[in-house]
Amino acid sequence: MPNYPYYYQPYQPYQPPMADQLTQLRQSYQPMQQPQQAPASPSIVWVQSEMEAANYLVAPNSAVTLWDSNAPVVYLKQADASGKPSMKIYDLVERNQRPVQAPQAPTVEYAPLSRLEALEARLDALAAKDKEDAE
Repeated sequence: MPNYPYYYQPYQPYQPPMADQLTQLRQSYQPMQQPQQAPASPSIVWVQSEMEAANYLVAPNSAVTLWDSNAPVVYLKQADASGKPSMKIYDLVERNQRPVQAPQAPTVEYAPLSRLEALEARLDALAAKDKEDAE
């Protein structure tokens, strides 16, 4: 084997040419991740009257529950996609009794065999009496 000391180089994998600074910055740039917000917990919004509830602003496609601080009333104010508001009014009423339960199906009671036999004997006696009267 001939000796070629100046031309022999060990195998090196291909490496792309050095990128310019702009390319390096673009590769290393990662946009800041905004922290994810937890879902808003429902909070109580107090209003003084129905008029104040009617004037309460609601964002499109959302709803808010408004509690009247002067009366046992709750207002549910909603807005559709175009922002048109609508309001439902609910009165809070105390429940004094437990709800009435549905009536249960009546239980079936069976007659004892001795009572059925006594009834059969009475029917036989009446049938025999009718037969005698018919003759």
